[in-house]
Order: sequence, then C-alpha cells, then structure tokens
Amino acid sequence: MGFDNSTHIYLAAGELFGGERFMHPFRALFPHLENRSTVATPQELAIMNEDGQGLMGSAVDYMVCLLSDVFMPTYDGPSNFANNLMGHRLYYGFRTTIQPNRKALAPLFIDRQKGRLTSEEFEVGVRRVMSGTHFGGLRKRVPPASFYTNSWPECFCQNSATDSEERCPVDNVVEVLKTKLAGEQSSSYVGPSGNEVERDGLLVSDLEDVSG
Repeated sequence: MGFDNSTHIYLAAGELFGGERFMHPFRALFPHLENRSTVATPQELAIMNEDGQGLMGSAVDYMVCLLSDVFMPTYDGPSNFANNLMGHRLYYGFRTTIQPNRKALAPLFIDRQKGRLTSEEFEVGVRRVMSGTHFGGLRKRVPPASFYTNSWPECFCQNSATDSEERCPVDNVVEVLKTKLAGEQSSSYVGPSGNEVERDGLLVSDLEDVSG
C-alpha cells in the first residue's frame, strides 16, 4: 500500500482485545503509533479520565480521524462513528478513506501465514484486491450502503457558487478549521463560579470550572 515505518498512525480505539501482546507486531512495523493518551498533555489526559462517559476522548478520536490524510475503519459492520466519519470526510475535499475488501484479503493472509505465498506474491495479491477499492472519491450510493456514509448527491451543491468563499467544500477547509480552533484557544471560558479560564490547546485546562 506504500506506507513505510515513518508513517504516523493514530488508533482511535479504547481497550484492545489482547492488549499490547497483539499490538506488538504492528507497533514493530509502525513505531509512530499514537492514540488519545499519547497525544494529550497531562492536563488534558486528566480531564479525559474524569469524563465518566468517555465522550471527550471519543470527540478527540473523531476530530483526529476527520482531519487525517487517510482514514480506515477497523471493521465493516454498522458503526455510527465510522459511518459518520466517512460521510463527513467527503465534505473535506473527498479525503482518502480506505475500505478494504476483507473477504478477498483473508485468503491471501492465510496463504502467506502458511508459507504458500512469497512476500512478492503476497504484495501483488494485496495490490490487485485493493485496486478495486473506493478510496473516498466521488461515487453514487448503492443500496444498502448507508446514507450517512455517502450522502452524494442529495446533500452536495450541484451548482457553482458565485462567491468562492461559499463553495462547497471550500479549497482551504483545513486552514479555516485551524483558524477557528486557534480563535477558540485564545478566547476565555467563564465557568459556573464566574471565574474566567484561559483555554490551553483543544481542551479547557481548568477542570474545576469546566465541571462546575
């Protein structure tokens, strides 16, 4: 697929089955493996840990996946998180989303594990399967695909906007988001106690005032 060991990968997941024992071979291939715990500051991590429902951590996962260069859901089953993300990414310049054909790939992995395929044969086989994969580009939805995963063409502009600033999606959508986030970070938050709390990063750093 062309991803080498310098690729930075963000794993949007909670507790993994098998834990670090199962992740060790993957981490050996991709040492730049991150998650919400490794990218957060100690103050931000403390806030997320205090969030009993885990909504703040899920929000961090969502935003990282939304703005990533490439997104790949971990399974094909129903998932509000993955479905909404794939649909949302279409509005950011049809960002690359990889949905591998797992049924077609499974025999290749089995044959490779049992020594029936060389590394070169395995690579050719994977590339052949993936060549028929949609990578988040423009395509009409085919039932029973989810509307939330692909809302084309119902929820997309069909005419060119008179003003380039109103074009859908705008060319510099990531820069616009960063500017808005920077504006929020430099603003202040007034907690229930009436104290003004300066924002630090994406998360408000004063837990006491935020939680009330």
